[in-house]
Amino acid sequence: MHPPVWASSHAARALAAPVRTVWVIRLWGDFDAHSIHVVERVTYELLQCSVTPVVFDLRQVTFANTALLNHLIAFRLYRRVGLVGADRLMRLMIEVSGAALPVFPDLDAALTALSADEAP
Repeated sequence: MHPPVWASSHAARALAAPVRTVWVIRLWGDFDAHSIHVVERVTYELLQCSVTPVVFDLRQVTFANTALLNHLIAFRLYRRVGLVGADRLMRLMIEVSGAALPVFPDLDAALTALSADEAP
C-alpha cells in the first residue's frame, strides 16, 4: 500500500495511513477556512493513489466549522466515508445539513463496517 500522507499548518494537522483495507485520516487541531487546506491536501493525495473507503478520525479536533463539514460532504462524492470521534457540535452540523455521513462509536467499528463492504 501507499506510504502515509500528511500535512500541517500552525493550527491543524492531518495524517493519512492505510489500516486494514481502508485509509484512516487522523485530524488534530482547529479546522476552519484558514486551515482546511491541510485536510484538502491529504484527501487530494488519497484521491490520486487509492479507491478504498476513508475513515476520518476527529477525536483530536479542537474546533471545526462548516469548512470541515463541507469538505467531508464533498469528499463523500468520491469515496465511502466514515467518521469517528465526532463531537456534539459536529454531529449537530451533520444532522442539520442532512448529510449522509455515517458516524461510528469507535475506530474498530468504522474499520469493520467499511472493510466488510470491500470484501469480495
